[in-house]
Amino acid sequence: MADLKKLIVQENKKVLTKSNPEERFWKKFKFAAAIKEFGAVTHLSFSHEAPYYYTVTSGTKVNVYSVKTNAVHQSISRFKKTAYSGCIRRDGKLVVAGSEDNSVQVFEVGTRSILRQLTGHVRPCHVTKFDQDNTHILSAADDKTLRCWDLPTGEEILCMKGHDDYIRSAATVAMCPDIWFSGSYDHTVKMWDKRSGECTLTLDHGSPVESLVVLPTGGIAISSGSNKIKVWDVHRSGTQLTTLSNHQKTITCLALDFSNTRLLSASLDHQVKMYDLSTYKVTHSIKYSAPVLAIGTTANNSHLIAGCNDGIVHIREHPSPAPLPLKRPLSAVQPGSGAYFARGKNLLPAKTDAVSGKETKRKKLSQYDLHLKRFQYREAFDHVVSSRHSPDIVVSVLLELFRRDAIKRVLSGRNEETLQPILTFLVNHVTNPRHCSVLCDVAHILTDLYSPVLGMSPAIDKLFEKLNKRLKFELKVQERYMKLQGAMQCFFTATGLS
Repeated sequence: MADLKKLIVQENKKVLTKSNPEERFWKKFKFAAAIKEFGAVTHLSFSHEAPYYYTVTSGTKVNVYSVKTNAVHQSISRFKKTAYSGCIRRDGKLVVAGSEDNSVQVFEVGTRSILRQLTGHVRPCHVTKFDQDNTHILSAADDKTLRCWDLPTGEEILCMKGHDDYIRSAATVAMCPDIWFSGSYDHTVKMWDKRSGECTLTLDHGSPVESLVVLPTGGIAISSGSNKIKVWDVHRSGTQLTTLSNHQKTITCLALDFSNTRLLSASLDHQVKMYDLSTYKVTHSIKYSAPVLAIGTTANNSHLIAGCNDGIVHIREHPSPAPLPLKRPLSAVQPGSGAYFARGKNLLPAKTDAVSGKETKRKKLSQYDLHLKRFQYREAFDHVVSSRHSPDIVVSVLLELFRRDAIKRVLSGRNEETLQPILTFLVNHVTNPRHCSVLCDVAHILTDLYSPVLGMSPAIDKLFEKLNKRLKFELKVQERYMKLQGAMQCFFTATGLS
């Protein structure tokens, strides 16, 4: 016969405070360097393989920075006009960038030489990216087109049209290289199928789209425009999941951290905010001295890089980042060798594993659990309500009695001595927001059961009067709070802070 499971005490989740783990993680980033560029820093890009370079686009230069030295490793300045969207390939060997002169150029990091010069756009090219296969290039420009280039040959493979205004953001999908996303000043985000060259989905952001990121699975797209961030479920025909409006001015850049579990947003209000993608709540924010135009983290979140409108590159470093992934996987153990047959020798069972052949001690049940096991519901409730148990345990027992449909049986047929502890508990805790829904139901049941006999016991009458006064006072307080909330909402709406 299976053992009785212990009663699960309803614990109230703590609200995130200033000491939550996410906040502590971001606070560990300490100032490492602040480097002055010759113009506003408009774009950052990061490689995912050793030596983990990252690029900074500013003015007519694209500088390649080293993570180890926090300094410029190579400077690419072979642009006649302003450079845009300098993007480094995942392996850190090539850089592609657009320009004000409508061209797209590909450079080798080691020699800074121009490998390819791609012409086809008729207006300035503001977006360039390497595709997931590293052999194709995505570019988007003010001519409202999205183009695909073959890197080995330098030929244009595809030209996709559909936007009605400048395209200023684009994203590829890690797990689906045939799908691209683009964001435009025509207020739309479009999903493209590279195989057919057609737009398969259009999302209306409601304002000019400045930045766009897509999670590696391709199921969630996140766009920013004006001071709002919108999250879209692509698998459900572009259903809008939520809208985030935590900035006061235009959001200029969105980025995912290295683990793809956090979202970073930069804005003209000098703020950088970090979101937890599981809850879409702000977990931390950093204020800079100037409007922030670009933000991102390096491999394993070792550095937090921010590029500002005043040309300053702010570098923050984490003292204990996660270990970097190995470039080459460890070789497998050869079958038939001694190490092959010794596999798992030192492996310890996980907490969730069922270990056979080992006797486990039975957990000692508490007194109220023993009563519940024997279906002694009245004794179980009397034990917790009359002894010094926490309100959480009392409410948990009440919930269990509701679940077993035994609550009326437990509360009925009581005398003055056994009814007083219940009413005293209600008077003390009925206004607690964490327990009021359960305790109000209990108060209704007690009122129905004992209203015919009120007036026979002065002590019980006095407790019912206290309960009545406590509830009336709480209703008045809630009414005042609602009026105050309405007044504050009107004030925020009038001042544009809502």
